[in-house]
Amino acid sequence: MKFIKTKGLIIKKVDFGEGDRIITVFSENFGKIDLLVRGIRKSKKRDQSSVDLLTLSNFTFYKKCDNFILNTIDSIDFFYDLKKDIEKLEIVSYILSIINEIVLPGERKKEFFQRIEKALYFIIKSDNYNNFIMVLKMMNWIIKNEGYRINISGEKYFSISESVITDFGNDKVIPLKRDLFEVLANVEKKVSDEKRVELSTLIDAIILYEKYINYHLDTKLNLKKHLFGGYSC
Repeated sequence: MKFIKTKGLIIKKVDFGEGDRIITVFSENFGKIDLLVRGIRKSKKRDQSSVDLLTLSNFTFYKKCDNFILNTIDSIDFFYDLKKDIEKLEIVSYILSIINEIVLPGERKKEFFQRIEKALYFIIKSDNYNNFIMVLKMMNWIIKNEGYRINISGEKYFSISESVITDFGNDKVIPLKRDLFEVLANVEKKVSDEKRVELSTLIDAIILYEKYINYHLDTKLNLKKHLFGGYSC
């Protein structure tokens, strides 16, 4: 029997039968994989925590027929600080949804995994403004990493289908307020505290990128579903 080892983050779980669970792991070396965990719901609470959502671990598993079976798990971080902070948790929840939508089963995305791991630790120590900035920059990276580019030839309208910010409007473009354009135009620059915009403007920018990614990558990202803390968007 060949054992496979990898670091990974649990991004989804499904309980079935009397005590089994399938966990979806975004792994460093093998992309997104489903692991069968036998009898875990009959184990002690600490063991169950190791296969809960948002747990970073080293996994050892093997393949049997068409299934990957978990053999051992060595937990690295349970991210309790994130799980008990509702405002940080909603951002993390959205990031997990991005992984689930963007990464295909078995698709190797080592750099993306490493970015996600760094992002979780960044969220722990940062305020919500900088956390939303981080999400925006991550989405910009995803757009470029998937081979797309948003060209800037103006500042009044955003054409998702044409991948351009322009001064020429029609019924298929999205009007941009000045602050929103400034955020999109400077997304790759370091943000200083002196040039902070309204949090709602950052959220609007994320939603625009979300619409762009959904259109070009055929995904179903939806930030509004995750902002249960009361932000308007």
